[in-house]
Amino acid sequence: MPTDQLTPAEERLWFAEQRNRATPVYHLSVHYRFTGRLDVERLRTALDELAARHPALRRGFTAPGRSFTLPSASPAPVSPRSASPAPVSPPSANAAPVSPPSASPLPPSPPPPSAAPVSAPGATTTRVSVPLECRDARDLPEAQVQRLLDTAARTPFDLAAPPLLRALLVTGASGDQLLLTVHHLVCDGTSMARLEAELEELYTGVGPAPEPVVAVRQQRRDEGKALAYWRAALTGAPAGLSLPHDRARPRVLGVAGATHALPLPPELPAAMEALAARERLSPFMVWVLAYVAGLTAVTGDRDLVIAVPVSARRPEQQAEIGMFADIVPLRFVLPPGLTGRGLAALVRSTVAGALAYGHVPFQTLVERLWPKDDRLRAPLAQAALTYVDATGCALRAGTPSVHRELLPTGTAKFEVLWAVTRHPGRTVAELEYSTELFTERAAAALHQRMLAAATAVLTRPDAELPGGPAEPPNETPVHEHVRRHVATRPDAVAVRHHEVRLTYRQLDDRAAVIAAGLRAAGLRRGGVVALPMVRSADAVAACLGVLYAGCAYLPIDVNQPHERIRGIVRGTAHAAVVADDTMAGALAGLVPVLPLATLTGRDERFRSVRITGGDVAYVMSTSGSTGRPKAVVVPHRAITRLVIGADYVTVDPSDRVAHLSNPAFDAATFEIWGALANGATLVVEDRDVALSPPRLSAFLEQQRITVMWLTATLLHQVVDFAPDALRHLRVLLFGGEQADERRLAKLLAGHPPAQLINGYGPTENTTFSTCHEVSAADIAAGVVPIGRAIRGTTAHALDAAGDPVPEGETGELYVGGAGLALGYLGAPELTAAAFVPDPFDPRGGRRLYRTGDLVRVRPGGGYEFVGRADDQVKVRGFRVELGEIELALRRQPGVTAAVVFARPSPHGTEIVAGVAADPAGRAELDRRLRAELPDYLVPTLVVLDRIPVNANGKADRTALLAASRPAPEPIEEPETGAVAAIWCEVLDREHARPGDNFLTHGGHSLLALRLLSRLDEELGVQLDLADFLADPTLRGLTALVAQAEPTAIERSQP
Repeated sequence: MPTDQLTPAEERLWFAEQRNRATPVYHLSVHYRFTGRLDVERLRTALDELAARHPALRRGFTAPGRSFTLPSASPAPVSPRSASPAPVSPPSANAAPVSPPSASPLPPSPPPPSAAPVSAPGATTTRVSVPLECRDARDLPEAQVQRLLDTAARTPFDLAAPPLLRALLVTGASGDQLLLTVHHLVCDGTSMARLEAELEELYTGVGPAPEPVVAVRQQRRDEGKALAYWRAALTGAPAGLSLPHDRARPRVLGVAGATHALPLPPELPAAMEALAARERLSPFMVWVLAYVAGLTAVTGDRDLVIAVPVSARRPEQQAEIGMFADIVPLRFVLPPGLTGRGLAALVRSTVAGALAYGHVPFQTLVERLWPKDDRLRAPLAQAALTYVDATGCALRAGTPSVHRELLPTGTAKFEVLWAVTRHPGRTVAELEYSTELFTERAAAALHQRMLAAATAVLTRPDAELPGGPAEPPNETPVHEHVRRHVATRPDAVAVRHHEVRLTYRQLDDRAAVIAAGLRAAGLRRGGVVALPMVRSADAVAACLGVLYAGCAYLPIDVNQPHERIRGIVRGTAHAAVVADDTMAGALAGLVPVLPLATLTGRDERFRSVRITGGDVAYVMSTSGSTGRPKAVVVPHRAITRLVIGADYVTVDPSDRVAHLSNPAFDAATFEIWGALANGATLVVEDRDVALSPPRLSAFLEQQRITVMWLTATLLHQVVDFAPDALRHLRVLLFGGEQADERRLAKLLAGHPPAQLINGYGPTENTTFSTCHEVSAADIAAGVVPIGRAIRGTTAHALDAAGDPVPEGETGELYVGGAGLALGYLGAPELTAAAFVPDPFDPRGGRRLYRTGDLVRVRPGGGYEFVGRADDQVKVRGFRVELGEIELALRRQPGVTAAVVFARPSPHGTEIVAGVAADPAGRAELDRRLRAELPDYLVPTLVVLDRIPVNANGKADRTALLAASRPAPEPIEEPETGAVAAIWCEVLDREHARPGDNFLTHGGHSLLALRLLSRLDEELGVQLDLADFLADPTLRGLTALVAQAEPTAIERSQP
């Protein structure tokens, strides 16, 4: 039997069906509840005659993507009934928008290869019979009847065994129920109305019997002009919507779904009719307007794309049943200040343009205009709208009345699809949503907010549309997300550190013990607990236990001087400290110190503590320009916005996330909670491994790490010394400071991770505010953007007057949204200066954080980092206020003046301090600073009798830099020359004295590891970092090299 090539729309559906086998995602199931009885044989004959009339209902589909049609053999005619009902109204002329055939994300697929003729089932003289199953349900409970209907609606079709239409007749106590199920490959929404009308005519014998339809295959039309339209319309369109889903996005989104129905607010229909009349909108256009308004409100997106179905029928196909529908994307870019009336005009023009060029197959648009290899989202549009006017439903089968509804199939074609159906006397709005992204609770909340926002715009069309991230932040505290995995996956490994492994159940048990101990010690909701602990499984359990107790934790870097740690604890009025024995002694006398080992017992009353998204989760210390650290107060909702339903990265239970960051650095927030709140394994590793590229490479491979974060400085070192170390990573995020494009180019050209993401954000907006996936195109363009705002975040580049800057211009970046901190602990003046009112919030009350970072607005959206608007710099990912260092210097005995500035170096940013003091006291001054400040705040000291000034009377930085580079000293020992060459290379200096101290001449722990790596590479000598830091001079290093391998230096000589 000859076969037909599929149309583009059919081809897309066929390939999607192959990918989603055994799912009813492309079923159209209509349920009718009659008040009378149906004649079974009359119904069976009418169904068979319907199949005889329409070739589509006799079509089957075979691999690889071709179809065949069984011949027609008409059954006996149907006898008219004695009682004739009133004539049935034809389908509404406004029903051009039809149910979409598909929206599953499909990779661009090649046209199917030619196939040999396929023999269809059945002999050519056999009449096609539509399966009709009859069930007597008069004695069955309603729930069992509903299960029967659901099963019938969801049972897959065999595409090679036509007809792809079947019926189930259920006899009930109060009347009959009929379920018609048809596959979208042979019937679109408009065809369904035709099918109902003809089935009514055939069953009742009322109306003219149409001639059998001759199928007219859909042909491709000239696409040149249409493609130009779509290219202009979709260029620069966003990759996805910022939908507030509460489940982690899977790597490949399936079709599992559900629906949530809502009745319309009573004031909405009249408002819609009034706006439609006033703005010359069709009912379909009004619903598009409502959907756009609702989506904008719940996502905060002002540039969004939705998919809508269109009919691609030509005049000669109007009477034909078949698949003549496709989908078109509608893009809406909403300018500031847009009102409901303005949106009406935008909808009218956008829909008109899209329908004029809607003959281009959707799959063609994907192939031509969506070059992204993004398997996380559907191409072009992730949200869709359908509007069906079913007021003219034709099928009553001679009964007094009928109730018609579409049965849900338990699938979702899009992330969200708003299905609006107008029935006689009522209109129903149903949200079809992906259950892989949304829980039932989240979907219901989303639907309610969306409908409420749409109602507000439609009833007040002269008001400005709401802006910003209008979805309420996730109010579930972050530890509750962890508890879900304790309940569902208790034996999965939650935390691993060397030989220590804690399952989710064991982690929960350990955290519960800590929480009970805190409560027994008098800690209550809102208390702040300092945690001066190194990275470990115990430290992670302590963080979780503090949250279980309803308190907030403050992580403290134990590598800081003890006096600084005491200052942090003293200055932020903590309720208690949980520490190991070493730190417990150092902090005694300040606040109650609870040694971790003493927290025992299991009082479960802490589980009744009620925590919301607004409660404080942690407090994090950052550098402050006043000379004292600032304590940033971060609520639970800020963490959940970062790690739950994120759109910049996915983490799922199969992932292994590295915990390499200092616990007092906010990247640890992403590492710890990004892993545990999503059911992954958190793999903890020690500081020295994180700082050594060779050891880090071994760690990544041995522990099978899939997700990792690094500072740009550490990433540079890994690329320099172990470029293949990152090849097995699924995701590598980096940030904290600007990255070197040359290193990134080297990484991308070699063996890069699957995803390389540049993450930007201040602590005050919880780790990441914007993100950008780095590509070779960025490197070719010579710039690595910081990207667009992540879900739940707003970002604005503003000029000095507070107005948005245009594309290509530079402004200061302000960020906000659900990730925003509550402010600075105990510092209302600093909080008011940094957290300012959001000028784009029409209702008032929201705030933005003024980052102080200058950014350039990129064409099409997103930002590039330009520099700072103040004296703040980043050193090894840490934020540094130069004023804090100046104040620390001026407090030292014998210092009369100090000036601090930053200069670029090949290995990052170097802090240089010019100090007016006795040069002979330089070593003592350095010792005092190291006892007071963390190592990243200790500058390279240039100690002079007085600070040199230039002609303008300002500190002469050129003279200070010159003074920081010592003149050469004769080197007597020949072996010093080999080591000195590597020393100078690493510190970017021309000369060095044997007595030079590595740490006071621009060196730090990261550079020290690089120095030792270079010595191993050039001389074959492996040294321990601790041994070097015990005497970090050039003379001491040379002695270590000689002791380790006496012949190494000789081998290095020419």
